[in-house]
Amino acid sequence: MTISHYALQTLIKTRVIASSSGSKRHQATESDIMQQPQHRKTSTKLTLAIPASALSIAALLTGCGTGSLPGGSTTSNPIVPATAVHAIGKVYGGQQAVTGSLLQIYTVGTTGLKSASTPLISATLTTSDGTGTADSNANPGNANNTLPAGFFTIPNGDYSCTGTTPGTEVYIVATGGNPGSGNNANLSLIAALGSCATLLANANTTTVNINEITTVAAAYALAPFATDYAHIGASGSNPVGLVNAFANAASLANTSNGAPGGASLPVGTIAPVSELNTLGNVLASCVNSTGAATPACSILFANTGATDTFGAGVAIAKNPGASTITGLYSLSNSTAPFQPSMSVQPNDFTVALSYNAGGGLATPYGIAIDASGNAWITNETGTNVTELSPTGSVLATPTATGLVGAQGIALDDASNVWVANTAGNSIVKFTLTSGAVTNTNVFTAGGIDGPTAIASDGTNVFVSNINGNSVTELNTSGTPSGASPITGSGITSPTGIAIGGNSADIYVTSGNGSVVHLSNSGVYKSTLTDNTLQGPMAVSYDLSSLHVFVSGSTTGTSVTGALSEFVDTNGSSSGTASTVSPVTSGLTSPSGIATDGTSAWVANSSTSGSLARFNYGSSTPASPATGFGSLNTPVGVAVDPSGSVWTTNSGSNTVSQFIGLAAPVSTPIAANVQ
Repeated sequence: MTISHYALQTLIKTRVIASSSGSKRHQATESDIMQQPQHRKTSTKLTLAIPASALSIAALLTGCGTGSLPGGSTTSNPIVPATAVHAIGKVYGGQQAVTGSLLQIYTVGTTGLKSASTPLISATLTTSDGTGTADSNANPGNANNTLPAGFFTIPNGDYSCTGTTPGTEVYIVATGGNPGSGNNANLSLIAALGSCATLLANANTTTVNINEITTVAAAYALAPFATDYAHIGASGSNPVGLVNAFANAASLANTSNGAPGGASLPVGTIAPVSELNTLGNVLASCVNSTGAATPACSILFANTGATDTFGAGVAIAKNPGASTITGLYSLSNSTAPFQPSMSVQPNDFTVALSYNAGGGLATPYGIAIDASGNAWITNETGTNVTELSPTGSVLATPTATGLVGAQGIALDDASNVWVANTAGNSIVKFTLTSGAVTNTNVFTAGGIDGPTAIASDGTNVFVSNINGNSVTELNTSGTPSGASPITGSGITSPTGIAIGGNSADIYVTSGNGSVVHLSNSGVYKSTLTDNTLQGPMAVSYDLSSLHVFVSGSTTGTSVTGALSEFVDTNGSSSGTASTVSPVTSGLTSPSGIATDGTSAWVANSSTSGSLARFNYGSSTPASPATGFGSLNTPVGVAVDPSGSVWTTNSGSNTVSQFIGLAAPVSTPIAANVQ
């Protein structure tokens, strides 16, 4: 009698669920569980137990012959130990069991970005060598070696998972071990497990598959927070970003089976399965070897600057457009373990999820991120606004009287949503209470005339009126300031607006090829120009570096896309053009723009569009010449607290989320136009 261990795991898991209640019950997916609040006391120890009835079935199924395992390996009479365990799982390199791999569970650092993680297991735990003999030396009492090769259990008492507050995320790491040809000291594989509270709530059904796919998912999602597998953390001011990053990892890979794509993705989501498989194959070429001296590892480490496989994954995620990175495609081939894989070398190795909100998007245009990391999107040809969770689920679709042709969108410090209702000649405010829309107001006073863009200083909002050649200021109640509408000062056909500087000044684009700088009360201060800019589209002010960025075009015999950069030396001066301004390479029909403290992100808005990245003060893009990704007419751009970059793709009625591509930011950002 022969049974695959995958089937065995399924039977065990099913039996565990059934026996917990004696009747059928709903089994929540990982994505479901991560979105459900858990109410448990802190400092509660996780005790995951497999009922004896399930164990007896496992023994019966595996005791009648040789159980076949993935990759064709076999083991004789494996026995699942009848002890209370925290987790049960396996470590595989591709389809090869990794024996003797050291296991450690970490909780993320909380003292700062990329701060040291805390190891939770004090004992020495390794994956089974499949001999069927309990390990009584290095790890007394651990019966891992009675399991099939590469499998493990974590016995009760070996670690304690404590705390239910946001930010107590945990992940499991396997280092070293023998993937079949000898020990590989450079092997490091990881699986992002999520919150401590989730593990506590699902102790009876936790299974973990640690392989290259889960490693790639964790590397990309956690890259903004990671230096290496022992340093993944965030400051107490951004636990939401790190929590959302773990949820993003769960969207890219299912840790229960090690397959690409989350266990439960929103309807209409497209995950880059072939790319994830290709990246998994790249890592597998080194994992399934004896380490650094082998050709595959030598190439991988030389091109990434890493010394272990998880570190290589993080390096790829952080610099996905470099030729040395895309050249790693050569390490994957048609016979590699994860299929289907990419058939040609990609332009870049960015990993993006595409959402269509269940078909509910209608020419998505503007985008803004709230304090929870939710994305708020205007629909230019629709009559509502769409709210997506940090993992793409539709949370709300509020509408308002006369809402039509909306473009700009922004949030204030209370996370209330403000919409520039362009065709409706109004401003719509959605008041939120505990994340839900509880009131809707429509404002038309103050010279509102073709409102296109909107920005907030935290309390007041400022609107650019393309038809009125003006700026309108509204307070939190929607009452216009005495100076509204603000005209003159060279303001013509404004399409973009941002707030910035020490005094929350106003920066508004002008159709004459400049940016007009006003005080917060609307008094003219200066005009920003590099003498080449024309048709400015959007403007962004980066508070952390006091830089102003404007997307548009250049003048002259050949009109090309351009990015103008201005440096505001003290947060209140007029701002002078950077010596590299304007940057013209890597841009085609630039539209929306966002910043993250080190880079400006620009939408190349064409049917064969892309996302471009520019490091501050650089004359060349940090993305490939054609940009990142393949997008159909992207318009809006925003960066979220987990370091993902979002684009609204008006040509395909989708929204893209580039996972872990930027630096994490605090949202809402009052200084950026959305």
